[in-house]
Amino acid sequence: MTKLLTKYKRALESLGLKQLDVYRFKDRDVLRVLTPDRKVLIIELPKKREEMSIDEFIDYVKKAIESKAK
Repeated sequence: MTKLLTKYKRALESLGLKQLDVYRFKDRDVLRVLTPDRKVLIIELPKKREEMSIDEFIDYVKKAIESKAK
Protein backbone atom coordinates (compact mmCIF):
# COMPACT_ATOMS: atom_id res chain seq x y z
CA MET A 1 0.00 0.00 0.00
CA THR A 2 2.89 2.36 0.66
CA LYS A 3 3.94 2.43 -2.97
CA LEU A 4 0.36 3.07 -4.06
CA LEU A 5 -0.01 6.08 -1.76
CA THR A 6 3.38 7.41 -2.88
CA LYS A 7 1.85 7.85 -6.35
CA TYR A 8 -0.67 10.30 -4.92
CA LYS A 9 2.05 12.24 -3.14
CA ARG A 10 4.01 12.46 -6.40
CA ALA A 11 0.85 13.59 -8.20
CA LEU A 12 0.59 16.48 -5.72
CA GLU A 13 4.25 17.33 -6.30
CA SER A 14 3.61 17.43 -10.06
CA LEU A 15 1.03 20.15 -9.33
CA GLY A 16 3.62 22.12 -7.34
CA LEU A 17 2.14 21.16 -3.98
CA LYS A 18 3.82 19.61 -0.97
CA GLN A 19 1.84 17.10 1.06
CA LEU A 20 2.05 18.00 4.74
CA ASP A 21 -0.48 15.65 6.34
CA VAL A 22 -3.17 13.16 5.43
CA TYR A 23 -6.04 12.66 7.83
CA ARG A 24 -7.73 9.34 7.18
CA PHE A 25 -11.33 8.76 8.15
CA LYS A 26 -13.58 5.75 7.57
CA ASP A 27 -14.99 7.05 4.31
CA ARG A 28 -12.65 9.84 3.13
CA ASP A 29 -9.22 11.43 3.32
CA VAL A 30 -8.41 15.03 4.13
CA LEU A 31 -5.16 16.47 2.78
CA ARG A 32 -3.17 19.36 4.16
CA VAL A 33 -0.90 20.74 1.42
CA LEU A 34 1.53 23.61 1.02
CA THR A 35 1.25 25.71 -2.15
CA PRO A 36 4.24 27.30 -3.93
CA ASP A 37 3.27 30.69 -2.45
CA ARG A 38 3.57 29.15 1.06
CA LYS A 39 -0.17 28.90 1.81
CA VAL A 40 -1.56 25.87 3.59
CA LEU A 41 -4.71 24.42 2.06
CA ILE A 42 -7.00 21.75 3.39
CA ILE A 43 -8.53 19.58 0.68
CA GLU A 44 -11.29 17.21 1.68
CA LEU A 45 -11.54 14.32 -0.77
CA PRO A 46 -14.93 12.70 -1.45
CA LYS A 47 -13.45 9.25 -0.74
CA LYS A 48 -10.16 7.61 0.15
CA ARG A 49 -7.23 8.28 -2.18
CA GLU A 50 -6.74 4.66 -3.11
CA GLU A 51 -10.37 4.49 -4.26
CA MET A 52 -9.66 7.25 -6.80
CA SER A 53 -7.64 6.90 -9.98
CA ILE A 54 -4.60 9.17 -10.23
CA ASP A 55 -6.30 11.24 -12.95
CA GLU A 56 -9.49 11.59 -10.88
CA PHE A 57 -7.38 12.60 -7.87
CA ILE A 58 -5.46 15.25 -9.84
CA ASP A 59 -8.66 16.68 -11.34
CA TYR A 60 -10.31 16.88 -7.92
CA VAL A 61 -7.29 18.59 -6.35
CA LYS A 62 -7.08 21.11 -9.21
CA LYS A 63 -10.77 21.99 -8.81
CA ALA A 64 -10.38 22.30 -5.03
CA ILE A 65 -7.43 24.67 -5.45
CA GLU A 66 -9.32 26.80 -7.98
CA SER A 67 -12.34 27.06 -5.70
CA LYS A 68 -10.20 28.08 -2.72
CA ALA A 69 -8.36 30.69 -4.79
CA LYS A 70 -11.58 32.59 -5.45
